[in-house]
Parts: sequence; structure tokens; C-alpha cells
Amino acid sequence: MKKTILITSFLLIISSISFSQTVFSTAQTLQKGAFSVGLNPVYATVGNGDFALFFHGGMGTGNNSDIGLKLGFGWSDTYVGLDYEKMLFANSNVFLSGSLGAHYWRDFGIDANIIFSFKVSNVFLTTGLDMNMNFVSINNNGEDELDVQFPFFLPLAVEFYLKKHISLIFEANIKLTDEAFTTIGGGINIYF
Repeated sequence: MKKTILITSFLLIISSISFSQTVFSTAQTLQKGAFSVGLNPVYATVGNGDFALFFHGGMGTGNNSDIGLKLGFGWSDTYVGLDYEKMLFANSNVFLSGSLGAHYWRDFGIDANIIFSFKVSNVFLTTGLDMNMNFVSINNNGEDELDVQFPFFLPLAVEFYLKKHISLIFEANIKLTDEAFTTIGGGINIYF
């Protein structure tokens, strides 16, 4: 047990320096009545670069779906997000899910993603497409105008299960559009 705590602490310290994510999930969904909590520090190329700390929670709703809540502190403002995820395909080693949600971080936005995960022993490799539509208020010559921006990201993640209910996840989100920014991070998920 002490060895697991030391390894987890060491990896979290490393992750706070060099890794981050915004998806922080595989394509697997939680079973009905199951819960998850997670914590991860995130570095983002926002402005001159900045760190944030995210808390994640999830609950299985049945029919291969779950809901998730994200709270982030940093990046000059608080992030709040909520999503609904549905598993679209699963066999013993390959999973595909899609999600739809909303967030508020400086401005309101709608989120959608499609995620592929591949299981190798106790490790999940995940990628996909994370798409946002943000409604941004811009001051143009003293008048507020609404601008719609479309930041898209390519998530790349590895999740290691230390035990059946504890995992470490490391993820990078590569910016695909000018409105996006790159993130790198890592953290821990606990499943109940």
C-alpha cells in the first residue's frame, strides 16, 4: 500500500509539472449507479501559459451512458462543465463513445466529442475529437458583440489502472483550430 501511495504521489508531482487534459476520460462509460471522482493539474498555452486544477465527478445513468461534472480553478477564471456521454460501440478491447455538454469559462460554450479507447492489459489508450462552440462577447468600439468561435482539440491519453478502482491518467489536447489552445496534464481517477 505504501508503495502505491508513493508511486501515485510521485506521478502526480510529475504530472503537475508536465501533463494536463480537458477530456480526462476514456470511451468507457460508468455502469448505472457507479461513481467516479478525479483530480488533475492542467497546463495550458492560454496567454503566456498558465496552470489550472480540475476536479471531475461522474455518475453512471444506465443504458451505457453517464453524466460528468468538471470544476476548474485557474486560467484567470473558474471553469464549470457538465456533459452526457453515451457508449456507441464496445467489445472487450475497443470502445467508442460520444458526448454532448455545456461549459462556462469566461463565456458560455457547447461541447461535443467522439472518443476511441483501446485496452491493452490494464492500460487504455484514448484519442478522438473534442469540439466546442463558444459564444464570446467582444467589445467592438464601445459596443458588445457576440462572436461564435469553434475551438477543436485532438485528445491523446493513456490511463493506467493501478487497482480495479484507481487509475492514473495522462493526457494532451492538441489545438486544431486558431481559437483552441494546447493542454498537457495528468491526474488520478477513483471509481466507486
